[in-house]
Amino acid sequence: MGDILKKHRETWRHKKILRDIYRDWYAMIVGDLSAGKQITVELGSGTGNLKEFKPDIVSSDVDPCDWLDMNFDAHEMPFHAGSVSNIVMIDVLHHLADPIRFFHECERVLEKGGRIILLEPYPSIVSWFVYKFLHPEPYLAKIDYFGRTAVELKTDPWDANVAAPFIIFYEKEQQWHDEFEKSFRIITKREMSFILYPLSGGFEYPSLVPEFAISFFVWMEKMLRPLRKIMAFRCYIVIERK
Repeated sequence: MGDILKKHRETWRHKKILRDIYRDWYAMIVGDLSAGKQITVELGSGTGNLKEFKPDIVSSDVDPCDWLDMNFDAHEMPFHAGSVSNIVMIDVLHHLADPIRFFHECERVLEKGGRIILLEPYPSIVSWFVYKFLHPEPYLAKIDYFGRTAVELKTDPWDANVAAPFIIFYEKEQQWHDEFEKSFRIITKREMSFILYPLSGGFEYPSLVPEFAISFFVWMEKMLRPLRKIMAFRCYIVIERK
């Protein structure tokens, strides 16, 4: 995993369109953080880029990396009860073996008013085809996360199910509310990211957008917002501890 992350750090340094996209995402996330006085923790920090925008964040991942602050399993976080104000996760939830167990762990560590901020894949009409047939991570639509059957399918931190956020927060939203009604409320849930990120190639592929045209595609991204249910590649979810 370390070799992959080192490669991603090098990509980050040399790929302007990627930095522009994430800069906007990071600004959105920082603006939605709880104002609590406890620590803010990023899970699955990977390349650790969020620290460039919020230096006091505690960066972490399941495996140790020289540039990160901590390493631990998100299902068993090494924090005292009520000692965390925010948990930030970018493309992490769909890698977790047992997301429901993870949210119960968040119940424990988050203070009242603390927040979980998620940025995850979203299968719109357009992006479903990409996630199902072209994406390197699997799209497994039949996993019953609330029935705890997911653990049997997951053995490695890089294993994933791109469908997990959609299953939990869209298809099975009522079950999520029933499970966590006393603990959490969803204060933001929206679909976003239409063409810019897919065309950027992400961390793995070359960008299809030349640098001189980035501003045009940023404008196009804004114009496509009314079509988010049809074209979105991402969902952004903010959950608050009651």
